[in-house]
Amino acid sequence: MIDTRSSADVLYLDAFKKLGLTNEDLNPMTSVLTGFTGDSISPLGTIVLPITIGEEPRTKTMMTTFMVVDLLSAYNAIFNRLTLNKLKAVVFTYHQAIKFLTPAGVEVYRSDPRESRQCYLTAVTLPMKPRPQQAPDPHEEIRISTLQESPEQIVEVHLKRDRPDMTVKVRTTLPKEN
Repeated sequence: MIDTRSSADVLYLDAFKKLGLTNEDLNPMTSVLTGFTGDSISPLGTIVLPITIGEEPRTKTMMTTFMVVDLLSAYNAIFNRLTLNKLKAVVFTYHQAIKFLTPAGVEVYRSDPRESRQCYLTAVTLPMKPRPQQAPDPHEEIRISTLQESPEQIVEVHLKRDRPDMTVKVRTTLPKEN
């Protein structure tokens, strides 16, 4: 999977095992991935692997550090935006293609529509991990209640002169406790 918003290269444990690798091949890691599935997860570790993209004679091989995670996924790995930059790739989401420069010229790699559809169907049928309920921030409740005190202290400001519909409401005074 190509994810232009991701800041981590991810290898799923299932694919990691299919490569014949074990936990002894992992380098320890102490950081977490946040926002990945709506919560934070701790990777099992990292591993540096060569990735080869394209088909002969237009291929590009580079070493990539993957975070290995123990999660269910329809994909084997996720390539992040930094890897795409090193690859000097251009991603065409509409055409489900990626274009990149190789020593033998430009390669265009297109996804298989059937495989993409199967990954999508698998992804939507994976069990969802319930999100932990967070206790409300008591400070947030105070801010909300003070904003509702007196509407006459709120002024509507136009963001653009030629667009009267684009406005923002601004409080003209601060509550006494602030």
